[in-house]
Order: sequence, then structure tokens, then C-alpha cells
Amino acid sequence: MESIAFRTQARTIDHLGREQIADCPTAISELWKNAYDAYAESVELNIYDGAEPVATIVDDGHGMSYEEFVERWLVVGTESKFSDEQTPNKDRNGLWPRTKQGQKGIGRLSSANLGPLFLIVSKRKSQKFVAALIDWRIFENPFLTLSDIKIPVVQFEDKEQIFEHLPGLFEGLTANIWGSAGDAASKHRIEAAWAAYDKYVIDSQEEGSNESPPSEKIAQTIINTRFTERHFSDWQLWGGGKAQGTIMLVSGINYDLRALIDDISDDVTIKDAKSRIFETLSSFVDPYLNPINPGANDVDPQFIYSVRAHYANRSRYIVGTELEFSRKETDIAEHIVEGTIDGQGVFHGQVKAFGEWLKIGSDYLIQPPKDLKIHKRKDWLVGPIDIYIAGYERDRKNSVLSAAEFNRLDGLSERYAGFLVFRNSLRLLPFGREDNDFFEIETRRTSHAGREYWNARKMFGRVALSRENNPNLRDKAGREGFIDSVAAKTLKKLVENILKQTARDYFGHASEIRQELLPTIQSSNKHAKANEERNKLRKKQRSQFRTKLKAISKDLPSFLNELVLTEQSLEIKSVEDISIAQEKLDQQRTALTGFRLPGAPQNLGSIEDEYSEYRAKISETNEIISRFSEKIESAIQSIKPANPQELIEKQLQRNAAQLHSRIRKWQSNIKQLQEHEQDRIKNLIDERNKLFHAKALPLVGRVERGDMPLSEASELMEVWRSTLDMENEDIFESYIRALDSLTESIDLEFLAIDSTEENDDLRVELDRLNGLAQLGISVEILGHELQSYDEMIGRGIGKLSKLEQNIDAVADIRIGYEGLTNQLRFLSPLKLSGEKVQKWITGQDIFNYVTSFYSTLLERKDIKFSATKLFLDFRVFDQPARLFPVFINLVNNSMFWVGNMDQVNKEIRLGIFNDEVVVSDNGPGVDEMDVRKLFSLFFTKKLRGGRGVGLYLAKANLAAAGHRIHYEEKVSAGLLSGANFVIKFKGAEYAR
Repeated sequence: MESIAFRTQARTIDHLGREQIADCPTAISELWKNAYDAYAESVELNIYDGAEPVATIVDDGHGMSYEEFVERWLVVGTESKFSDEQTPNKDRNGLWPRTKQGQKGIGRLSSANLGPLFLIVSKRKSQKFVAALIDWRIFENPFLTLSDIKIPVVQFEDKEQIFEHLPGLFEGLTANIWGSAGDAASKHRIEAAWAAYDKYVIDSQEEGSNESPPSEKIAQTIINTRFTERHFSDWQLWGGGKAQGTIMLVSGINYDLRALIDDISDDVTIKDAKSRIFETLSSFVDPYLNPINPGANDVDPQFIYSVRAHYANRSRYIVGTELEFSRKETDIAEHIVEGTIDGQGVFHGQVKAFGEWLKIGSDYLIQPPKDLKIHKRKDWLVGPIDIYIAGYERDRKNSVLSAAEFNRLDGLSERYAGFLVFRNSLRLLPFGREDNDFFEIETRRTSHAGREYWNARKMFGRVALSRENNPNLRDKAGREGFIDSVAAKTLKKLVENILKQTARDYFGHASEIRQELLPTIQSSNKHAKANEERNKLRKKQRSQFRTKLKAISKDLPSFLNELVLTEQSLEIKSVEDISIAQEKLDQQRTALTGFRLPGAPQNLGSIEDEYSEYRAKISETNEIISRFSEKIESAIQSIKPANPQELIEKQLQRNAAQLHSRIRKWQSNIKQLQEHEQDRIKNLIDERNKLFHAKALPLVGRVERGDMPLSEASELMEVWRSTLDMENEDIFESYIRALDSLTESIDLEFLAIDSTEENDDLRVELDRLNGLAQLGISVEILGHELQSYDEMIGRGIGKLSKLEQNIDAVADIRIGYEGLTNQLRFLSPLKLSGEKVQKWITGQDIFNYVTSFYSTLLERKDIKFSATKLFLDFRVFDQPARLFPVFINLVNNSMFWVGNMDQVNKEIRLGIFNDEVVVSDNGPGVDEMDVRKLFSLFFTKKLRGGRGVGLYLAKANLAAAGHRIHYEEKVSAGLLSGANFVIKFKGAEYAR
């Protein structure tokens, strides 16, 4: 009997490395985890453009010495991965202890997946650099044994020396193809192996193929490849930022990596490659960690990562920590399930549904499925396992989220949605990728979307494990998921049960909560959508108005000048002149229609002055046209045409032609819009007609194949029919109602804009009234206390002797106290000391009070303040505290507007007009558009300091005693040319 050892062929390395790893992004993930195990704080994948693109993976981990590289890195399946020995503190770079991610000691071989030529350079603190060069294609030769292949390795002191050693490393690598001159036997074996392999490949080629034999291709790559300082520049050690770390450089990079530096091509395969890398490498570190209340398996890995593409003069960030989202963003979701599965398979957690937390802490319990046995064997146990799931309604009308929140989550779902798995806070593959449905989310949803609810492309979430708590959940060698075991099966069933149970309890069609809340939510969203549409219409109308105003304001002055010249040069001496003049007048009137500007928004904002100027010019234009018309009428009266019928017929023809021209223009616009709308509705109807068949037809095939029971298919089909019918009703009934309104000549745009303006006014007024109510509550509380202090101060001053009361300081206190009391008494409903006394108040009393109040201000602004004799002699029986503030407010308003004018003579006058009191000034007056709002609460035209309360309170105070106030728009004798406020006092007496 002989004892014979296994003989290892070189291809074993290829099988364990390149062929074992599923794809390029998975290989990158494995190398990043190796960096994590080396206590790196950061790792980067960089791709550099050039004639021969190069990729690098750089980290700032503890690195390797020459001995470690030779005894560990070059040893496949090293035992260090199975050792419980903690990494020494000096190698942890100040980081917390980490649980090793690698298990089999072959993760480094995944670098073969990135490209054939591989240069690794590493350094430990206070140790020399070590470097090695490998071409992974050498290991594809089936005629070489592993012992035939020699990896060239060097060590050196200074980083720049790597470029001195590169030629020697390349020469050492070529010895694996041409053999080494110093070992004749080895040289002979290697030459024979490559001759056999080259022949095999050439013989296997299709006819007409001119592909070079493998040995030549490898040798040519080695000779042509150049690694330069540019490729080292992003390594922190190279720039002096760190004293240790590792860099891996790859030449001949694969298609997926080349795709990352192609930011122009529309090739679908390039797009797919980019998408695959982003999908796999994003969320490499668990973004759902809760730092405030961590789960049983949550730990901050203190690890950042990135993928960048580098061009000659710029760089592009593709994937990485800086682009990732966090749990804070998904916590805004309306549906959240969060908790932990314990060792007995019971889920303890909390749940939020439709924006409300319905179970808190550990109140929500989900028992394991009845047909699942929770095994107690040590090698079958699972748990504890942390779960976090966040989702939102797929249809906006069913969501309680704001438009901004919904759009934010919708945008995130395009890039980051999926149900992932993390171990010790680093991502496990392939879970969460679009082609992996380990927890059968999409499979269940296909059978009954409404009941099952969860959608992998519209949900965010993860299962969090740790090697310490779940040692029985092991990965397959190629990272295609968990090794099939009792623990893996148990995990799958427990998580599936949570997804099914939460859907039935809270989120799916079978949920009572959903059935109860959805009608209210839909109604609320319908109103919100209506508001949104109104706001869009208002915004559009405001924009159109602003644009049209600017265009008209530019052309109106020249039209006005032309009109003035035409009117001034008008001479009518004959019947022919009358006809010519009428034609000119019609032309001007027609031209004026182009300057009409209806639909002015209530709040004009920055264009208010421009609009006022426009209105002034339009008013001037109308006056000129009116004079023009009066001249024609006067000429007709004086000339007395012999044939007036001829003149009126010509005018009729001109007017009719003008009207017909405008109608034809509107007809053309309407026709275009109708044709476009008919096409849109036709396409919409075709789309809605096909939708149900497209959705429901596959059910027939599933029932026929036996994949779905008839009852379930029938129920699902009815749900879809009902849903689509409601959607169709919303679309088409509202459209029909709109058309019906148009047939009744109802102006929908006017109604929408008017209701929007009214809603805005009411909303603003409500906000202000709420603020005023809060102020009133504060005043009420303050008044309760001030009443006591008022009485105390009054009693204290009254107890002073007359001599003490005459002291200047006490006199000042008394004056200040009386002034404060008077002001506080004005704040109704405060009940301060003293009665609200009614007495006869004369115009002279009012004039003296106002003059005393504003004397300094009137003098400074150079405003003449006067009162007529009739005003001074009138009297009314009322409370001074009611009437004096009214006149204070009115005069204050007049002072503001008169005081801001440039004119020399500024005047405010108190007078009597038709047995009514008038507060009159010669300021700019009130715009006719603002008169109806003058006495509204919070209406003000003052840009600063105006609160819009004075006139409202004046009217309210006067009304309390039966008096009335209004603004007089017509300027008559006895009134000044500006603003005129007229008060009709009840029971007033006027001198005759």
C-alpha cells in the first residue's frame, strides 16, 4: 500500500478565486471586507482612465509585513480566519474590536475577478514595504502544478522605490511563462506546460480566428502594462496621511470596471454594469443602524467606503458613504415595523401604520408559524435577529405623507429600495439585489398584491445578524447566499411570517385599519390635490399676468403718445372728415383692446408700482379717447351731415370687421386646443381600456396551470376591477363635469383663481387671528395681575402728603402712572381702577387732544393740522377712551401718507360735511381697488410698520356705540383732494 498526497494543479486557485465569486461587485465587496478585517477606517475603489485603464483598491488598515505576506496572504485557507485570537491593540488603530468577516481565507483570491494583472503593495507601521506581482491567468493553465508557479515578492524602505522594483517584479513574473535559467528542470516543465496549453487553445479556436496563444497574451500584457504615480496618489499612505495600509492595483480590468469610466455611452450593457455595481455596493454599511436605541446586533463599524472614476482633469463619485442615506430619512415613512426575533422565534417590536405609532416598544408580538418547529440543538439555533422595515403607499392618493415626503421616499426607492441582510453591520450578498428573492416578497406579491402588500422596490429594510449571535448562518463560498441549513431555513420562515402577518394586521387589503382609514385619507388627499391644482393655476395666472404687464408697460407709453398726437391734430370741417375721424377712433379703440389686462392678483408684490403706473396710463388713455369721441360728436352736431345713415353704416361695418377678426383668432386657438385634447383623451381611453386585460389576463394562465386556486384568482380579479373602476371614475367623471360646466358658460378658471385667492386670504387671516387670540390670552392674564398693581400704586400715591406729592420725582411717577393706566384702560376687557365715563365731547376736545398727542411729529413733518369752526362746535355724548383713539388712528394714517409726499403744502383737516365728521388730507388718497378692503383686519399698504389693525379697531369701536365710518371716494367741496374718512355719529349735535 502507498500513501499518496493530493497533487494540486494551478487551476485550483482559479477555481477558488475568479470562478468562485459570482460577479465583479461581489469580488469588490469581498476585498472591502478584508480591509475591514485589517482594521481599516476607509477603503476605496478607484478606476483611472488611460490607454490601458487601471483600477486600485486602497485602504488604511494595519497592512502586512514581509513575513505576514509570505506566511499568510500567500497561504490559501489560512487558519487565522478560524482563530478566536483578537487582533492586538497596536494593530487596531484605536478602533473597537471587530468580528472578522472572512471565514474561509480565500476572499483575497476574488481580486482575480477584477482583471488579470495584479500588483499588491502593503506596509505595517515601523516595517518595510512589501510588494508582489501576480498574473491570475497563469493559474488557468491546466498543465501547471501549483508548485510550478513562483510569485515575485520584494521589500523596500521608501515608497518611491516601488518604481525601481517594478521591472524586476515583471521579470520575475515572466519566469512563470518562459522558465528560469537557473533551474533547468523547472524551465523544461514550464515550457512544456505552456506549449501544451497554447496548442490546446489554438486547436480549440474556430476557423478563421487569429487569437494569440495564452503565453504570448500574458507576456505582452506584462511588458505593456505601466503602473504610475498617478495610480498611487489616492492611497492615504502615499500622501503621508497614514503610516500603514495596503494598495492593490489591477491592469486589464474587466468590462464592469471599464463601464464606470464611460460616462457617455448609451449602451444598455454599460448601463446594466453600472447599475449592478451601484446596487451591490451601495449600503455596504448598514444605513438602518439606530444610534439612539441600537438592536441586539447593531454596532457602528467605524468604516467608510467609496468608488470613484478618475479622468485626466476631474473625478466622479459613484458609490460611497457620502452618497448614502440614513435611517433618519426612512423614518418619515408612513409604515414601519421594527423589533427583534428572540431565540424562541417570537418577534417583539413596534409598528407604525398610516403615520401613527399603534404599538410601541415591544408591544407588538408575532408568534412563529404554527407549522415551524423552533429547534433547540446548538448547531440549529438562530437569534436574536433585528428587523427594520419601512414602506409607503404606492398610490399617492392613499398616502398620509406630504407631497415632499412622498417624492423624497419615491426618489430614494429608485436607488436604495430593497430588503437587505447585514452581519455585524456589513452587507451580506446577494440579499437585497433585484435578482434575489430569498424571502419570497415578490413571489407572494404576485399571487395577491393587495393582501401581501410589501413590495421589494417600494420598501426599505433589513435583517441584522451578528456572527456572535448567529454562528449557524454561514455564507456559501461564492457568496450566493446562506449555506442550506436548518438555521437558514428557520430564519427564512420567521422573516416571511413577519412580512405576511404585518401585511394582514396593518397594511394590506385584509387589514381592518386600512379599510377604516383609507376613505378619510383619500378624501383628504383629494382636497389637497385640488389645492395643489388651484395653486398651480394661480401660479400660472400670476406668471402670465406679470409677463403680460411687462410687455404692455413697454409698449403702452408709445401708444399713448401716438394717441395724444392724433387727438391734438384732429380737425373736422366736413362730412368726409367725420368719417375719417370715426375710422381713426375705431382704430384706436381696437388697438386699446390689446392693452387690456384683466385678472390682477390680489397680492401684486414687487409689481404693484408698475401696475399702478399701468392703470394710470390706461385711465389717461380712456380720457383721451373720450375727448376724441366728444370732438366727433360735437362736429356731427355742428356740421349736420345730409346723409347720417351712410356714416352709421360705415361705423357698423368697421366695428363688425373688428369683432369678426378677434373671433376668428379665438376660433383658431380653440380649434387647436380641441384637436390636441381629443387626441389626448383618445390615447387615455385606449390606455385605460387595455389596462385591466394586461393586469388580469395572466391570472387565467395561472389558474389553468394550477398555480393559483380559482377562488383566489376570482377575488384578486374583482379587487383589480374595483380599483381600476374607481380610478377611471375619478379621471372621466371629473372631466365630464368640467365639460358640462363649460356648456353652461361657467368660467372654471375664474372660479379656481377666485376660490384660491379667497382661501389664501382666509388662511392668512386665520393665522393672524390665532396669533391675536394668543395675544389676547396673554393680555387677559397680564390684566388680572395689573389690576392689583394698579390699585396698589394708586393707593400708595394717595397716602402721600400733599407736600410729598408736589416733589418733582413723585409728580413724574404720578404722570407716568396715569399715562400707563389710561393706556391699559384702552385694552378691553381689562377692568382697571376707574369707571368708563361717558360725557359730552366737543370737536374742540378732540382737536386739542390730537394736537397735544402729535404736536412734535406734525411740526417735524411740516404738516398743517387744522379744524373748521363747524367741527370745533359739534359735540357727541360718548366715552373719551372710545373716540380719542379713533381720531388718533385716522390722523396717524394721514400723517404717514401726507408726510411721505414731496409736495410743499401738506395738510390734514377735521371738518363737517353734510352733518358728518370728516378727517381729510391732501395726500395720495386710497386706490379704488383697495377701498372695499380698507376696514378689514390686517389690511395695510404700508411696506414697513403697518399692521392693518388701526382702521379695523376704529370701525369696531365706533360700531359699539352705534356710530358708522366709511371712506368717501368722491371729492366734493369742503373735502381735501386726498383721503377722506367720514364718520356719522349717532346723536351728535351740530352748530347751525
